Amino acid sequence: MSKTSLRKTFSSDLQGVGKRLAAGQQRLIIPLPTGLHCRRHASHFHHTSEFFLQTGGATDFVCPGGSFRLQTGDICVMPAGVPHAETPIDLRTPYGVVVLMNREASCLCLRGWADVRRRIQSGDFLESPLPTKAFRLLEEASNQHLLPKRLQAGFSTGLVSAFLASVLAGLNADTAPEKTTSTPLVAEVEKIIRVEISRQDLSVGTLASRFGCSPDHLTRRFRAERGVALNAWIIRERIDLACNLLERPEHNVAEVGWACGFSSPSYFISVFTRQKGVTPLTWRKNTRGNY
Repeated sequence: MSKTSLRKTFSSDLQGVGKRLAAGQQRLIIPLPTGLHCRRHASHFHHTSEFFLQTGGATDFVCPGGSFRLQTGDICVMPAGVPHAETPIDLRTPYGVVVLMNREASCLCLRGWADVRRRIQSGDFLESPLPTKAFRLLEEASNQHLLPKRLQAGFSTGLVSAFLASVLAGLNADTAPEKTTSTPLVAEVEKIIRVEISRQDLSVGTLASRFGCSPDHLTRRFRAERGVALNAWIIRERIDLACNLLERPEHNVAEVGWACGFSSPSYFISVFTRQKGVTPLTWRKNTRGNY
């Protein structure tokens, strides 16, 4: 699907949500921001808030604060740092979800689907500019639990509506020509890596299986276009994210490692030190000294 077509379909989905919110007909779920940045079995978390729109079937979520089912048409704001496990469910319609994620100064829009083994996979991608700090609105909405019960719905609905307006403004303004510097295969691989960088099972092997080719073939294709091995690219993306997170004092080194997809703090420290020449803690101290 072309970038123009993707922009139109994502805009249509989000405009529908905006209208239902304005009419008071939209179900919005915001899990409690508890158990932040902790490692949990079969769960993952992101360093910024996420927005989910269930477009088909349902998703069963398990979070530290409880479990819930996101039904078709429902939306969810997942607070930053909340570990969550997702199970795709087919109902009257097959499972489908739209996810909005923050990527630096842009919004990454993607569609999720479930494979035959009931694993959620990432489908259509679109990276769109953001005219405002839109994801900060989702962070504020995640604090609704701090307000009196009678004020929570209006507070969160207003913030999510403003968030959607900002994303839609970016989608409508995103008229730049499509880039053709990569083949579709390599472009999709790069997008999946950036979306799923926190997953510990993200590897050349798992990526190759999703594209129906061998790891060697995928590595050769990637190296031919990018001049670097695919495994090295994955590590570089993990370390780049780690450097960004280390600038934030609310994350300890172990939490940064888990958020970047490393299986243990010791492995994270080892890889980071090898890549940067200093430990994560030293990097943090040096970075703070530059401000």
